[in-house]
Amino acid sequence: MKDEKFWREGMDGKRFALCSFRRFWFFGAVGILGAAVSAGLYLLITVALAGPPEYQVFSQYRIYFDSEKYGEIQDYYNAYTWGEIMKTDEVLDYVMEALPEGITKEQVKASVSVGAMNDVKIMPLTITTQDPELSETIAEAYVYGLDRFGHSIEGLSGMDCWLLEDAQEVPRGTKAGNAALLGLILGAAVGFFAWLIWYCLDDSIYLEADFENRYGIPVLGVLTEKRDALLQKELETALAVRLKGKERICVVDAAQAAGRKESSSAGSGPEVRPVKSSQEWEECSWPFDEEAVERMKQSGVLLLLPWGRGSGRMAGRLVSRLEKLQAPVLGAVIYGAKDGFLRSYYGYYRHSGKKGGRA
Repeated sequence: MKDEKFWREGMDGKRFALCSFRRFWFFGAVGILGAAVSAGLYLLITVALAGPPEYQVFSQYRIYFDSEKYGEIQDYYNAYTWGEIMKTDEVLDYVMEALPEGITKEQVKASVSVGAMNDVKIMPLTITTQDPELSETIAEAYVYGLDRFGHSIEGLSGMDCWLLEDAQEVPRGTKAGNAALLGLILGAAVGFFAWLIWYCLDDSIYLEADFENRYGIPVLGVLTEKRDALLQKELETALAVRLKGKERICVVDAAQAAGRKESSSAGSGPEVRPVKSSQEWEECSWPFDEEAVERMKQSGVLLLLPWGRGSGRMAGRLVSRLEKLQAPVLGAVIYGAKDGFLRSYYGYYRHSGKKGGRA
C-alpha cells in the first residue's frame, strides 16, 4: 500500500475550488453570524453600557496672529497644540472667571476638546458633558475666556467666536453598520480558514485519483447519482477488462463495513448492481468470517466506495484489513457521486440526451 498520509499528496487547485464553492453557504452563514455578533457588541457597549447621554456644544473661533511682530508664528500651532492650550491655567483662569461656583477646573478640562483644523486660523472647539445646560455654560465661559486670553498672550492679537451652537445630544450607535461589515468580513475569513484546515485534514474521496494515489488500487469507474450513461459505459468496459476470466467476484461495500448502512439480500451495492457484468457478484459483509476470507482470496475483491465526506477513512481501514488477510483487491468502484461536481471537474457534459467527452 502506498503512503496513506493524505496531507502529503499536494493540492489539486480545481478540486479545492469546487469543494470551496460547495461551502459558500457556510462562509456566508459564519459571516452573517460574525456581523450580528459584532454589531450586537458595538451597540451593547456604545448604547446599553455607555451610561447617561452626553450633550455637545460646537463652536468656532477666529484666531488673529500678530504676524508683523512675530512673523509666521501660526506655523507653530496645530489642533494638538490648541487642544493642550485650552486645558492650561493661562486659559482656564479666564474661563473660571465667567463660570458660576460649583464648577471645577477638572470638569472643564474633561469637557473641552479641539477638532481637526483645516485652517490654522479657524479653531473648532467642542464642549461635552452629561448636562446640556452645563455644556452651554462652559461654552459661553470659553467665549469670554478666549477673548481675554487672545489679547493677553504674546504672538496673538485676539480670538473671536464666530459660531456658538446650542447643546445637542451626542448620537450613539451610528457606526453599527461599519461594525456589522467588519464582523461579516472577519466571520467569513474565520469560516474560510477553519474550513481550509478541515480540508487539509479531510481524506474524503471525490475523485478517482484520491483513492488511487493513496492506496495504489485502480478505480475502475464512477457512478453518479443520476446514473450518467457515459461514466456507466466506462465502468462496464473497465470491469470487463479488469475482471476478464473471473467467474465470481467478492464485493465489499465500504459504507456497510463502516456501519453507515445495513447489508441486505439485494447485496451491499445496489447502486452498482445494474451495471452489466459477466461475473457473479457475491456480497461479503463485514466482519468477515473464515469462509468469506477464503472466497475473497480465491475470487478477489471489488471494493465499493461511497463518494464524499468520510469515505476515505472507511476505505483506508477496509484496505488495511484486506491487506492483512492477504485478500487481493482487483479494483474499486466509486458510487453516489455528484453529477455537477464531476461535470465541473472533468469538463464533460450532456444536453438533451447527447453525450459529450471529457475535456
